[in-house]
Amino acid sequence: MADGSLARRYARALTELGDDQTARDKLVTDLNSFSDVLDTGDGSLRAALTNPGVPVDQRRNVLDAVLEHVDVHAYVKNFVRLLLDKNRFTELPGILAAAIEMADEQSGRVRAVVTTARDLDEASMKSIQESLSKASGKHVIAQFNTNPQLIGGMTAKVGDTVYDASVRTRLMDIHQTLTQSTDGGAAEA
Repeated sequence: MADGSLARRYARALTELGDDQTARDKLVTDLNSFSDVLDTGDGSLRAALTNPGVPVDQRRNVLDAVLEHVDVHAYVKNFVRLLLDKNRFTELPGILAAAIEMADEQSGRVRAVVTTARDLDEASMKSIQESLSKASGKHVIAQFNTNPQLIGGMTAKVGDTVYDASVRTRLMDIHQTLTQSTDGGAAEA
């Protein structure tokens, strides 16, 4: 698994190539697009490029052939070639995650995962995203998921903070309170 500091060093090197936030975001988006290309199909392309049993020059030829057909910034092309040459290609997922985090941090954005019991309409999603932005003081980019086990309400993970307003959690809290009060009452009698 990737050493966090190694991934952060490579991510910082990539993001610092951008002159401004727009350029940094473009580099990170392009690296993400390239990573998505590696996972198309059954993932055999990523497996081939990370396989130490395949000689580096053959992996480099495959990478160059792929890069000819992928529309990403020249810095990203050189970056992934460097990863291959330095035998760091397996670290790409960690580097990408760190680069996304750095670009978000530099621009005052934060990512959120919002889970609701049912699908929401666009207006509701926008309202939730605005409320989370207001609560966090940062621009929130929300990913919406559904989980019927929540019964109702929602949970939101914004950075390291979790907001839980689900019916399921409230019912569990009520159950725990009632259980504790009956256990305490039985002990007193």
